[in-house]
Amino acid sequence: MSSLLYPEKKSIKLLYLRLTDSAPLIIAKEKGYFSQFGLEVELKRETSWATLRDKLIGRRADAAAMLAPMPLTLPETLPDCKERLISGLILSCNGNAITLSEDLYQRLQHYTTEETKTDIGVALKQYLQKNTGISPIRLATVYPFSSHTLQLRHWLQAAGVNPDRDIQLIILPPEQMLESLLSGIIDGYCVGEPWNSLAAQKGTGVVVTACNTLLPAMPEKVLAVTQSWHKANPVSHLALRAALLKACSWLIARENRCEAAGLLSQKHYLNLPESLLQRSLNDQILYRRNTNIIANPGWHLFAHIDNDNGRPCETKAQQLIEMCRGFSEIATINSQNFRPELYHQTVDFLNSKK
Repeated sequence: MSSLLYPEKKSIKLLYLRLTDSAPLIIAKEKGYFSQFGLEVELKRETSWATLRDKLIGRRADAAAMLAPMPLTLPETLPDCKERLISGLILSCNGNAITLSEDLYQRLQHYTTEETKTDIGVALKQYLQKNTGISPIRLATVYPFSSHTLQLRHWLQAAGVNPDRDIQLIILPPEQMLESLLSGIIDGYCVGEPWNSLAAQKGTGVVVTACNTLLPAMPEKVLAVTQSWHKANPVSHLALRAALLKACSWLIARENRCEAAGLLSQKHYLNLPESLLQRSLNDQILYRRNTNIIANPGWHLFAHIDNDNGRPCETKAQQLIEMCRGFSEIATINSQNFRPELYHQTVDFLNSKK
């Protein structure tokens, strides 16, 4: 393949949410990788996954950094939608955590023993068993079919808590989580960074587990486009994937992540403290205010041209689908919405430029 690209569409609108793992998009913009491959990209920040999804399907955007299960479960969430979402690149794995309110965490301390003091999930089960009739515990996740939902349900079920019977699960946009926790609307959440670290730093919440310790290397964000857009703009799509895979590979180098935190912190991107973003990007976690910062290796895994993290293959798709089927009667879904051949095309193109 030629090392030169001539995109059918040069002006691209690319959607993202206010999350630390939006880093590849911001790095690709700031480092000039988009322009290197002939694109003029506008990054547009959205507030909820449903809004991002609808704008992409409604052709008000060209592409989006999207939750990995979303392209696979679109027929379940929007059964009348005739469009398909596809992905040729997994941008990142991991990046989430489960946070409980300081108030609930304090109450759960009465239900821990020497053997279970580090397992808050077991304490939650004991609390629920001994406090029947109270207002239900409300835990939030970001989208019905998301890694966050899968990870939160996994954590609860491992402790013997039935997510469909023992608590209430609700859906909230990521950046509404912290305020909802503070106001008492919810008792906890599973969300991506930096909303866990910020809760711990403010003393509003306690991070009880980092999700990479539950389901390691779980696909988190993918580059998604509609099938019709890909057919009309295959070279533009390749240019997007190439720029983003190059940005992901730049993020692999640990020495680059401090610089990345500074770029992400800017007002027109995440508008959050650089030190806060730098912590989780450097795989460090503050579980609770006024406690030590702990190393959490692999909290943010980005795609790289030399590893398998970025390849959206059928095996990964089937694993996500089966986990979703564990709590929903999902109809037959085409796992071919994950397109490994597009990933390999991107790798081959980038290798040809070396």
